[in-house]
Amino acid sequence: MKMYTKQKNISFVPYAIFCPMKNPIPALVILIFTVCNASFAQITVQGIITEFETGKAVDFANIGVVDRAKGTVSDFDGTFKFELDEVEINQKDTLQISRIGYKTLKFSTQNFMKVLKTQPTIVLEPVPYQLEGVTVKSSDADKRKVGYQSSSKRLFGFWNDSLALGGEHASKILVRKGPLKLEDVSFNIIANISDSLLVRVNVYEFDKGLPGKNISNGNILYTIRQRQGTIAIDLSPYNIVVDSHFVISLELLKIYGGRVGIGISAFNDGSRSYTRLLSQDRWKRMRKGFTIAFNLNTSEIEKEALIAETPLELRDKPNSVMLLWDTSLSMKQRDLEKELRFLDNYFNTWRDIEVVFQPFAYHLGKKKSFQIENGNWEALKQVLKSSTYDGAVGNKLWKLLKPYQHTLLFTDGKHFPADATKDWDGTLFTINGNATANHKLLKEIAEDHGGNYINLEKLDNMALAVNFTKQRIVDNLEYTTRQQTSKLSEVKGSVGDLDYPLANVLVKVRDTDRETRTDTNGDFSIKASNGEILDFSYPSREPAATVVNTSSRMLKIIMPQGITALDEVVLEENLRLKELHKPLNKNISTKFGTIDMNKIGFSAKQMEGSEISPSAQTLMDAIEGKFPGVEVVRLYPEDYEVVRLRGQLKIHWMSWDVDGHVYPPTNPPLHINMHNVKDITLMPPAWAAAKYGLMAPGGIIIVRTISNTFDDLEAAERKKDAQNRYSYDAVELANGLTSNPIYIQKIANAETVDRAYLQYLEERKYYGNTPSFYKESSVIFDEHWNDKQKAEEIKSSILELFPEQIDALKILAYAYEATGTLDEALHIYKRIYKLKGSPQAKRDLANMYVKMGEYKSAWNVYKGYIGNRTVLQDNGLDKMVRDEMLTLVQNHAAELGLNPSNFPLENRGDFTLVVEWNDPNTQFELQFVGPDKRFYNWNNATEISNEDRVNGILSTTFNIDEMQEGQWLVNMTYLGNQVNLPTYLKFTLRNNQTGDEDTQVITLRQRNVKYKVMDISNQGMLPY
Repeated sequence: MKMYTKQKNISFVPYAIFCPMKNPIPALVILIFTVCNASFAQITVQGIITEFETGKAVDFANIGVVDRAKGTVSDFDGTFKFELDEVEINQKDTLQISRIGYKTLKFSTQNFMKVLKTQPTIVLEPVPYQLEGVTVKSSDADKRKVGYQSSSKRLFGFWNDSLALGGEHASKILVRKGPLKLEDVSFNIIANISDSLLVRVNVYEFDKGLPGKNISNGNILYTIRQRQGTIAIDLSPYNIVVDSHFVISLELLKIYGGRVGIGISAFNDGSRSYTRLLSQDRWKRMRKGFTIAFNLNTSEIEKEALIAETPLELRDKPNSVMLLWDTSLSMKQRDLEKELRFLDNYFNTWRDIEVVFQPFAYHLGKKKSFQIENGNWEALKQVLKSSTYDGAVGNKLWKLLKPYQHTLLFTDGKHFPADATKDWDGTLFTINGNATANHKLLKEIAEDHGGNYINLEKLDNMALAVNFTKQRIVDNLEYTTRQQTSKLSEVKGSVGDLDYPLANVLVKVRDTDRETRTDTNGDFSIKASNGEILDFSYPSREPAATVVNTSSRMLKIIMPQGITALDEVVLEENLRLKELHKPLNKNISTKFGTIDMNKIGFSAKQMEGSEISPSAQTLMDAIEGKFPGVEVVRLYPEDYEVVRLRGQLKIHWMSWDVDGHVYPPTNPPLHINMHNVKDITLMPPAWAAAKYGLMAPGGIIIVRTISNTFDDLEAAERKKDAQNRYSYDAVELANGLTSNPIYIQKIANAETVDRAYLQYLEERKYYGNTPSFYKESSVIFDEHWNDKQKAEEIKSSILELFPEQIDALKILAYAYEATGTLDEALHIYKRIYKLKGSPQAKRDLANMYVKMGEYKSAWNVYKGYIGNRTVLQDNGLDKMVRDEMLTLVQNHAAELGLNPSNFPLENRGDFTLVVEWNDPNTQFELQFVGPDKRFYNWNNATEISNEDRVNGILSTTFNIDEMQEGQWLVNMTYLGNQVNLPTYLKFTLRNNQTGDEDTQVITLRQRNVKYKVMDISNQGMLPY
């Protein structure tokens, strides 16, 4: 049986088919055994099983080697046949024959061979039984459904192995309140290519985390013939009564017509699935989250109808116990007082016992042994009280932990893998007192290992709580899956334009009914969770949006006047600039499209290039004195010129746009040849802020040159301006200790690494509410103190504290990638994808699968990206995904089963630079300086729409060519992110010839400073 989604195949087990059947009859087994020496040293075992006295064939008995995946079931005529390896005939392996109504026979495989030689007729001792009568409550209201219901075509179990007779696929069914009689079981078939299949329904007790005793009360058979739809199998004649969780399975018995293939809908949040491949094979736990959807109708049973209450079974007294103590950062909120009271009662109960104490978080702590005598555990108690909490629970830990036969696991279960304890042995009890714990998982893993979940939040009677460790008590309390969405937090901020605060602005959480308005100071407060989008609207203003980050203390939103209200702008501008001369009203083409001067609603200042004075040497000379209300000002002591509009209440200098390349006021394009100017247009602050945002708060001067305008081709939008000469105005990004926050400097200046960690714990009290604190602290422990273990632990705290904050999780993922810890990065990208399956999340996950060598998984996720896009753009994220998919096919077509000739590579540059950032509210500008010292600017605020950014499109790609002519320089100017928090950018340089990659992660704090990021040469990335 295999389980499929569109992204992953998960091997499960074969199944079963059922038909109603009479009560079984005692039987005699006559085995006709033939041994042939075949190739590969295999021996064919074949025979016949018949009934005692009557000699009739016994059908569908299970025969096989226990836990060896070697066996089958007998056919209608009692015959069976299977293969054994010669080495499997020994005294250690057990061959077992079993069927409802008969005593189970067990032999060693070697003795079985000897018995067959001397006594070919084997008698099965009969086990007669009758169905007990039960009294069902008469009210229809007492009928209830248990199990899982699904008609999914995306998630399903699939069986296609004709040799797996006796194989089963089972699902654990939760019972909240019993006793219940099972009336019928149903499941949905999405496709069936078999002629027909015979299956058997088996019902098992749930015992120590696995299917236990078969309680089916009969041979429940059914023949599946239909191709699609719901199948219901009547269980009512068998009077199967359950009082607690149980397991139900389908077992494959016979295939008709030779073809095998059937898909059954599955459920994506199931309790647990189990499989065994063949008759008498061992049960295996499958990964949680994929469960065949068995749905059962039941009836409640009258209590007095039960013959007798089964006394509680006592557990064996342990001689030693392992105490697993979670010291991850989230456990800082543990209810230590309750946990200590529980242990008081526990040790007073067992009195004399050895305890092996194992603390754990991101790494295993030091293991210690304590001998508890006469209930005195004071030494251990002091160790528990002095625990330090930091980091998340490491994913690699689960293979290192070796529990005892009796284990107490104190944890909240947060961020555990679903199968964390799958390979553990022994009895496990999970103990927790935190209301926000992952209760459902803690209960499941305890019951999977024969123990109980002891929820101290609900159990205040510690003597009763300890009873769970003394007796086998059935806990029917059901927990739902913990919600993934964050709790609502109070988000505060202010809204204004470039001059004044705005009152009565509507602030609304997108797709909810939560909204508020700003007060007279422009301030607002609203409840929202991480990742939600706030929309801001106000008459005559450009709408704004931002992604909520509850780590920030205060949002600052700018809402410039909108194009739709330009009549008001005209009035205001004309009142301020009455001397404005008559405009040209000449339409101009820009990177935003063509501006129709007759429709904009205000008079723009314009001049033709032919009007520029012959004596003008620079654009400053060309503008000075030409426009009323416009002045050129020289600043001192800076000693450079800027342009401003008179009449503004706040002083903001005008920015420049030369053929789509934006220049800040302090770096005017003085290199432009005046003979190459086609026209100059001055646009007011309101219009400029609406289009350019924070890049042009004082208005914009649009200069179009003769040699490079936007009039002809769209491609010219991105064409490099031949006149853009680099002026060497970028500074190196400061990386020294003094460039770090003050808390990092304190940690670095400690006398020893131990004192540095104590300083970190002290600083955490004040700065621990921001993810950047943990990122920067981990770097200083890694690079300054050379303590990589402590660095990893600190870094993992981001997952503990910000598990649903995507911008924080990306910081963690970037950090793992930078240190080569790709398995941890994959874990984080999976979590991001689960939180928000955006196009960016799909690309990031697929890309990480490629880096991990999981090419099929990567291809499936990439296909999911393509499947949700109606049209692929030739730039941005779409181009990145297309290029990565083509590269994947060219390099790994064989693993994917594809023909690479059907996926030709497109022409690319020598290198591809991928730029990614963590915060959707971040604005920055990149500058690429070529070998000829001409540059091209790219601004994420203008190149990517605000809607795309708030929806998670946070990456782009650039092809870099002409490497033979020399190296490129990449500069960057950080423009802010609406909050006073650092932003993280990840640069990945890919050599398109060799496939080699270099990655650099940089931290941005200082705004409006142009930094050198890297040089790019034939040798790759050379960071500054």
